[in-house]
Amino acid sequence: MTLGRMAWFVVFAVAGLMLAAVFSIIVGARHALAPRDLPSAAPLSLAGASVEHGRHIASSFGACLECHGADFGGGKRFFRGPMGTLVATNLTRGAGGVGRTYTDTDFERAIRGGVRPDGSGLLIMPSAAFASMSDQDVRDVVAFIRSVPPVDRETPHRVVGPIAAILLATGKILAEPDRIDEAATHLATTPAGPTAKHGEYIARVGGCAECHGANFAGGHYEGSPKDPPASNITPAAIGTWSQADFNRAMREGRDPKGHALNAFMPWTSYGQLSDDELSALWTYLRTIPPIKR
Repeated sequence: MTLGRMAWFVVFAVAGLMLAAVFSIIVGARHALAPRDLPSAAPLSLAGASVEHGRHIASSFGACLECHGADFGGGKRFFRGPMGTLVATNLTRGAGGVGRTYTDTDFERAIRGGVRPDGSGLLIMPSAAFASMSDQDVRDVVAFIRSVPPVDRETPHRVVGPIAAILLATGKILAEPDRIDEAATHLATTPAGPTAKHGEYIARVGGCAECHGANFAGGHYEGSPKDPPASNITPAAIGTWSQADFNRAMREGRDPKGHALNAFMPWTSYGQLSDDELSALWTYLRTIPPIKR
């Protein structure tokens, strides 16, 4: 084989490998977001649901307003550029809102199962945390969403860019249903009172582990490298805080030394927790193993 033919052979071989890699990425990303069998469940009934309690959950540890906005009309942008396009959905009954077509069960599946009505997986939606939400609370949240005035706002359809496609195909980011144990059962009612059990529930549904880690010791979670590292919230770091210090941090966004909490921490939402809920969360955090960093 002449040198020229060998060069062309190498070019074609490299091009073939590149095309195969691109094809594999496209197929892998599509598979990750492809429609799947919807979890079987009885249709959600809103009988006995509390709109006011649903409003409280959405504005506090549910942190729904952080993404979908105070009017629930959506519009907050997450992905951009080579990551693609991902904008928080309009949840209302207005033009462009999914509330016009979603059933109550569709909302429940999106919240706790991370899937759209067609079975395709959601991204960014913290369903892996909301999967622990009790039947009582999910009814209340859906009832509240139903009560929100319609907002006419079209939001762009999701577009998966090349970088997001690579991350999905390689399992570096997962669609929400792939992060959820479908066999897990749900609590019928929510723990109550300033107890560690209630605090653990708030921490789970509120997604504390999403940023602070499963051991709550903080560090850089698997997100954008531009995002700040989460703080250590085990007793090894905040064990000297008082309940009043913790409440002040949640409600005013400042630690006992007066340092402002990073704006990435949604304390403005968690600060809406009631005194009993904050006490429950504080009681639970004091029971977890202390870990130094």
